Amino acid sequence: MILLPVVLFAPFVGAALTPLLARYLGRRIGWWAAAVALGNTLALLTLLPSVVHGDTLRFTIPWVPLLNADLTILVDGLSLFFALLISFAGCLIMAYGRFYLDPREEHGKFFAYMLLFMGSMLGVVLIGNLIALFVFWELTSFSSFLLIGFWDRREASRYGATKALLITAGGGMAMLIGFILLQQVTGSWDLETILRQGDLIRASSLYLPILGLVFLGCMTKSAQTPFHIWLPNAMEAPTPVSAYLHSATMVKAGLYLVARLHPALSGTEAWLYLVGGVGILTLCVGGFLALGQDDLKALLAYSTVSQLGLIMALYGLGTSAGVVAGSFHLMNHAAFKAGLFLCVGMVEHETGTRRLSQLGGLWRAMPWTAVFTLVSAAAMAGLPPFGGFVSKELFYGATLDVNAGGARILFPILAVAGSALTFAYSLRLVYGVFFGRPGKPPKHPHEAPLGMRWSPLILAALNPLLGLWPNSVGHFLLGPMAAAILRHGAEIHLALWHGFGWPLLMSAMTIAAGLFIYPARSRIQHWQEEVFSRLSLDAIYDGSLRVLSQSGRGVSLSLQSGFLRRYLLWIFSFLSLVVFSTFIWDRVSLLPAEARSVLSYEGILLILTLVTSIAVVLAPRPLPAVILLGGVGYLVGILFIVLYAPDLALTQILIETVSLILFLLVIYRLPPFIPEQASRGRLLRDGLLATAVGGAVAAVILATAGQGYFPSIAEFFLRESVPGGGGRNVVNVILIDFRGYDTLGEVTVLAIALLGVYTLLAKKDTR
Repeated sequence: MILLPVVLFAPFVGAALTPLLARYLGRRIGWWAAAVALGNTLALLTLLPSVVHGDTLRFTIPWVPLLNADLTILVDGLSLFFALLISFAGCLIMAYGRFYLDPREEHGKFFAYMLLFMGSMLGVVLIGNLIALFVFWELTSFSSFLLIGFWDRREASRYGATKALLITAGGGMAMLIGFILLQQVTGSWDLETILRQGDLIRASSLYLPILGLVFLGCMTKSAQTPFHIWLPNAMEAPTPVSAYLHSATMVKAGLYLVARLHPALSGTEAWLYLVGGVGILTLCVGGFLALGQDDLKALLAYSTVSQLGLIMALYGLGTSAGVVAGSFHLMNHAAFKAGLFLCVGMVEHETGTRRLSQLGGLWRAMPWTAVFTLVSAAAMAGLPPFGGFVSKELFYGATLDVNAGGARILFPILAVAGSALTFAYSLRLVYGVFFGRPGKPPKHPHEAPLGMRWSPLILAALNPLLGLWPNSVGHFLLGPMAAAILRHGAEIHLALWHGFGWPLLMSAMTIAAGLFIYPARSRIQHWQEEVFSRLSLDAIYDGSLRVLSQSGRGVSLSLQSGFLRRYLLWIFSFLSLVVFSTFIWDRVSLLPAEARSVLSYEGILLILTLVTSIAVVLAPRPLPAVILLGGVGYLVGILFIVLYAPDLALTQILIETVSLILFLLVIYRLPPFIPEQASRGRLLRDGLLATAVGGAVAAVILATAGQGYFPSIAEFFLRESVPGGGGRNVVNVILIDFRGYDTLGEVTVLAIALLGVYTLLAKKDTR
């Protein structure tokens, strides 16, 4: 299926071409970006019939053979739905962004970033290999950083972009460790292979670390409590970015991965309480925080947190009913939340403010925007006849099916509480903007241009369609999606009316509780402002950054002191620590495979070499130290003769003679030597470090000598020295013939160094 890599890489090609085309198209470059997304949508729709019939489409590109990692593109019901969502929402939002951006903005850069993000998200949902999935996962963090910080002259935009990057990338690192552990258990990076080994994974002692680490990455990306704090600050991005990244696509990456790994990791109480518990808590926390916001985008940001928690809770139940309900609500959320963001963008665009305290009574001036917002907010609140009502009923039914201890009672109660908060903040959004007492916005309000209205119109129209005819997506999208998650067919029964029962009663309780909570919105807002001004997760994040910055500065000053001796101290200490810890951990033997007795004259040479080496260190002046150092070299040369290596001995003696002459010439021209006064503590430290380094080197030599880790190349050089190099001195033949270019490079370096030394010595003082 050559179409699969085309769909995956088309946005990247489009992003690369966008800056070039922007020179000719100007503001119309937005149509180019929307056309790329539309082309992807149409291409993906051609795959729908095969997926509906239960086929799984694969396309494999060889990538890293050493790791048995191929770039596998996998299309089933789950990945196809997300790919369609990414492409279709991208098409609508990029068309909207063409009218939203000011003519003076850098349209080419903006839409290039949008296409880059679109391609990254497609990579996350279409790739069937954990390593490649992680690459695209981190690429979404990078591209979202560029989009959130698009207005980089604003301090708030830079802060929001950095915050989002640090939190999501940090979670990504934890997720990568989880992926590595998952590979250790299953022996594969391929998703299909991993998903077939669910029983093995759950029985493994690494199951809980895998679940915790992978879910930590999902939590940060999908803004689950307590990592939701990055999402409100990300609202400093242009509204098309908020609509695309933070309602329709990026924040759903964590939900996608939870759904994708459902067959491998679900089915345990740990899954229920971790994934389901975090989700249901996020539903309530996000709803409570949304009710107290005065900024419309902040309200929508926290409402997004709440709705993402609802979907996460449904997937966390680990049941077929939960998967079906979560998947259907994911579709509804993409429609109503993206539409709401676009509507808020139109309100801000035409009034100059997003503050609820400055708005009100706009339904006369902006009737179309009011209708779109009302429909989308009603779907979010779970009112009939919209799709949100159907998915909310499924949500209540799924929580009632939980049979695990206290969760059987707690989950339905929290579900009603969170949904009541959803109803209350939805009512506040609609009433506070379009009804009630007219506000005093900075600009005279009027309806948005026609070009900005098409996208929210289409998204708003999807809400009643999903409510009145939910089975229109049940067969083509929801059924294959649920089957891909559960790995078996799922019973799909969607209807606006499910009859009388507990879910309907819980819906009535939700509306009643929401109407009771709504009048307390001002007190809740005041309480949140008072409490969060003193203590909040944001304050903890900011304080942690300050501590990290100060600690990093202290470490940098300690390590980057500007003194060579300090650098050598850290390098040699680390080297010794690594060598000795490795030897102790792996219990490496220092005894050679074969050993012979040391002859008396060999022992005398070794003792003389040791004594001379110690004398070099203890020499009071440079001249005797250099002479003694030369003596060490000559003794090593004699040792080579004793060990029947005359060619090595000759080379060693020649090099030692040249080095000794050079050192003596340099010392002759140096100013008088003034010995450095060092404390006993420093001398003791340096002595211990020198002994440790020498011991480490000796240990490595002893551990490797005679072990035969690799076949010896000595026989080749001995055999080819005369016919290949024309000489019997094997060392010289190696230096001159077999590795002549390497030797030439070394000679060149030495010549340059000598030239530099000569220049410094010959230069006269011109002061």
